[in-house]
Amino acid sequence: MRLRLYFRKPYPTAFSIERLFDQLTTVFRERGVTVERLELPYYNNTPGNLRRNNQWVRSQVQAAANEPLINHITGDVNSVIFSLRSPTVITIHDCNPLLRYPKYHPRYWFYRWLIFEWPARRAAAVTVISEKTRRELLDLTNCPENNLHVIPNFVDPAFTYQAKSFNPHYPTILQIGVKENKNLGRLARALRDIPCRLEIVGQPSPTDMQLLRDHGIDFHYATGLTDQEVRQRYADCDLLAFVSTYEGFGLPILEAQVTGRPVLTSDLSPHREVAGREGAVLVDPYDAGAIRAGLQHLLTDTAYRQDLIFNGRANAARYAIGTIAQQYLDLYASLS
Repeated sequence: MRLRLYFRKPYPTAFSIERLFDQLTTVFRERGVTVERLELPYYNNTPGNLRRNNQWVRSQVQAAANEPLINHITGDVNSVIFSLRSPTVITIHDCNPLLRYPKYHPRYWFYRWLIFEWPARRAAAVTVISEKTRRELLDLTNCPENNLHVIPNFVDPAFTYQAKSFNPHYPTILQIGVKENKNLGRLARALRDIPCRLEIVGQPSPTDMQLLRDHGIDFHYATGLTDQEVRQRYADCDLLAFVSTYEGFGLPILEAQVTGRPVLTSDLSPHREVAGREGAVLVDPYDAGAIRAGLQHLLTDTAYRQDLIFNGRANAARYAIGTIAQQYLDLYASLS
């Protein structure tokens, strides 16, 4: 099998798509697939750049016209499908652009038709990373439902189980991310008067910083961490608090579960599906009192906490890279 992966022009601070598919590429090659990686020369965010990217893709297609292959557009740049001839898979990671703009805004229609709907209609198959993304795509567009395939993200195999004694008296709580949807403000309110240290990956906004101080939270934040330093944060913490209000997938849940840390997360989709049955404490992320109650249950009930760790590790095993890679390979084989 020959496979061509098309990537967006790299952004300096956003590279999760590239990391995901570069790691999958290693497994594809180990399983006998010939993989070619192509990066677009322009950001795909204006009509002019969209046209230039399609012109570039057409030049690449002409160079490989006699080679039978599968194309896969890995994310964000689905509009280049209009210049591809071989069977093409597109991956949609989330529907944020359609949620960001009101329907009267020109950018909404640019994204809806040129990034989502028309490419999805043309594709041989569309993959989405979660059931939530699938439902959002169907709610927001007229993409064909029978062509959507849920293939989740995988846990980076660099994350491994790290034994640690739980500190119920002064636990270290890990918070990944500081954007508004990460819900740091409500977590701060929930932690008031609970002895703990809050370890934050990312720099909180001035408003959240002041809220943390006002509630007397012992907190520390760090930015620009290496992958190894992020993994060390998981190993050093006692639990993960991931009570975000919106996610396309929710990979930190699995990263904590693999490491062997109990997880407190939102009773929303996709959080609850990713966390698995009885693999995390599920709470209402819009209610600081519910977040606090869930956290106190986790801190005070040793048996419950151990069950969370056991169930979480079993759940995360379903997201091994080899398992997810095979789902893509099976899809490619059905199209070739």
